[in-house]
Order: sequence, then structure tokens, then C-alpha cells
Amino acid sequence: MALPDQQTLWLLLVLMLLVWLLTRERRHRVQHHERRKPMSEDELGRVVFELARATDLESFRHLYLSGGEARQVLGERASAYMEARLAARWLEEELVEIAARLADRPSYLATRVAPDGMAWMRVRAAGGGEAEIPIGRVVRVGLIWRIQEAVGDWKPYGKANATA
Repeated sequence: MALPDQQTLWLLLVLMLLVWLLTRERRHRVQHHERRKPMSEDELGRVVFELARATDLESFRHLYLSGGEARQVLGERASAYMEARLAARWLEEELVEIAARLADRPSYLATRVAPDGMAWMRVRAAGGGEAEIPIGRVVRVGLIWRIQEAVGDWKPYGKANATA
């Protein structure tokens, strides 16, 4: 049997690639972030702790009030609230600030909500000491807890302007 020439081999290679392209399964991996629904302030703090440790920005974004929730809580001020949320980097900066404060604190303990709505996550450091880290102002929407306002100004809490 005679061996095929080089042109025939290239033609077979192209034909095999075409067959592969036409018959392969197309699986686009769509990354869908299911919106978490913390039912208690403690669960909200635990979710923030988990997402800050993982630096999961999209899931962290879902902890804030959405359009329908904002209308329910804020009424006519909801559109102004949603417009302000469109600012470019504030959410990423907020997540980085929380994550920076968790760097040497591997254990979540609890969350408390002050009368003014400010939520504080209590964590334990590797050496055994405890610290409170602000999460932001939170609000209850039906049975679910959401973050309404970011901490924003971190200077009073030390380690201002943390970087990723």
C-alpha cells in the first residue's frame, strides 16, 4: 500500500478538524451567582465573612438592596439609591477593606446590629483576641437581611485604604 502524499494528509487533517468542530458539544460555562438570602443578622455576618475571605465581588454585590427591595424599604428614594450604587469602584473597595481586616482573623464569631442599623462582625484572631469589623448599615426586608449602606469612610476603623 502506498503512503498518501503530504497534500492528502493536510486535507485529511482539515477534514477531521471540521468534523470535530461540527460535532463537539458546546458547553458555555455561565457563571450564575445565586443570591444569598440571610434570614438573621448572624447569617448575614457569616456570609459577608465567607465572601470577603473568598473576595467574591459578584456574590457580595447581591447582599445589597436590589431594585424591588429598595422600593420596599426606601419608597420614592429608591431610584436615587440605585443610581448611587452604579458608581464604579466603591463596592470593590468595600470588599477589599473588609477582606484586609480579616487577613489575620480566621474565625467568625457573631454579628450584632446597633440601634442605628450599623452591623458589626465579631471575629477571632489567630492569637485568640477578638475584634469587631463594621459591615455597613443593614435593614430587614421581609424575612431577609440586606446591606443598605456601605461603611464608606474606613478611617475611624484603622487600616484605611487597604489594598487587594
